[in-house]
Amino acid sequence: MIHDLNLRIRKALETVAKQKSTISYRMLAIEAEIPGPQVIHKLTLCLEEIFREDHAKGEVSIAALAVSRGEPAIPRPGFFILLRELGLYDGADHGPEAMAKHILLLEEIYEITADK
Repeated sequence: MIHDLNLRIRKALETVAKQKSTISYRMLAIEAEIPGPQVIHKLTLCLEEIFREDHAKGEVSIAALAVSRGEPAIPRPGFFILLRELGLYDGADHGPEAMAKHILLLEEIYEITADK
């Protein structure tokens, strides 16, 4: 079931990447048709797995396109914790440094998507 969810999430994120946009966790859960209960929890576990898979392949992960609805519209702190765990970031979980890292990741994703 998790593999199927990951594929649906990845497909939705690929569409978002082509639009050079981001998507809220809630809208991504709806797009990927993640069943309840604990929809957002399931989504975050899948996003983490997708990120780890992409990182293992040496690729920038489209998981960075999933963001919080609030302002600023960046991933939740767990995303930045994972970046640190993987040795990709050494900054704060929120604030200007996190926003700057997220913008850099988005630019990379959009550039790669434009090349496909």
